[in-house]
Amino acid sequence: MPTVRFTESVSKHDLDALFEWAKASYGAESCWKTLYLNGLPLGNLSPEWAERVKKDWEAGCSESSDGIFLNADGWTDMGGRLQHLARTWNKAGLLHGWRNECFDLTDGGGNPLFTLERAAFRPFGLLSRAVHLNGLTESDGRWHFWIGRRSPHKAVDPDKLDNTAAGGVSSGELPSETVCRESSEEAGLDKTLFPFIRPVSRLHSLRPVSRGVHNEILYVFDAILPETFLPENQDGEVAGFEKMDIGSLVAAMLSENMMHDAQLVTLDAFCRYGLIDAAHPLSEWLDGIRL
Repeated sequence: MPTVRFTESVSKHDLDALFEWAKASYGAESCWKTLYLNGLPLGNLSPEWAERVKKDWEAGCSESSDGIFLNADGWTDMGGRLQHLARTWNKAGLLHGWRNECFDLTDGGGNPLFTLERAAFRPFGLLSRAVHLNGLTESDGRWHFWIGRRSPHKAVDPDKLDNTAAGGVSSGELPSETVCRESSEEAGLDKTLFPFIRPVSRLHSLRPVSRGVHNEILYVFDAILPETFLPENQDGEVAGFEKMDIGSLVAAMLSENMMHDAQLVTLDAFCRYGLIDAAHPLSEWLDGIRL
């Protein structure tokens, strides 16, 4: 497999600007409340959702300076109660983006506790999992990233730039399975290209969003793709792809034309391929959110 070596560099001015973006976009906010489920700190509640949870949780809710505590008769009961509450919010028009797809909620050791509709993870600030694929290719002696543009019909971030493929890890699925599925659906990779996909990093994405708190582990994969490969969307979620060099990719990020987590994953790749000086604060910040 060829070695990726970029001949371009990113100026200190641009790295400084990207670092300011990262600091402004990510991290916990002082107004958030920790959500405890059966005694475990598993979520983060924005002020709006904290008040709604206290109002609508039917039994076993208490609050202290440490956070909000919800109790149920075991984890199956807890999952059922949260699912019922989320569905009630959805029917009332308070919770949007219902997908009829469940994610696993795990404890601190990665053990599944229960499943829950994926749209409910952000209101409760629960830790979800997603995969992101950086597709790289060499063309005319230079390395490029294959960057997708999300469909204008997407409910979240329509028309924004994205990685080659990305998506949530569904209940019962391994990240290695998810990345192959998403790469096939979103970019048209077939089974002959799956061996090129390799795990390279894990990032903790924590940031405020309109629907609550985005709290997610990003499983990052890289794939060195043949120059002859042209990504082609299969599921209608990507409007098209562009092969971008470092200069155009940095310009897109500075113009805020890229999805937040896709930009985070791209910056992580910049570190991996020597485009960010290890002594720059952006590199140190990225080290701090790697798992």
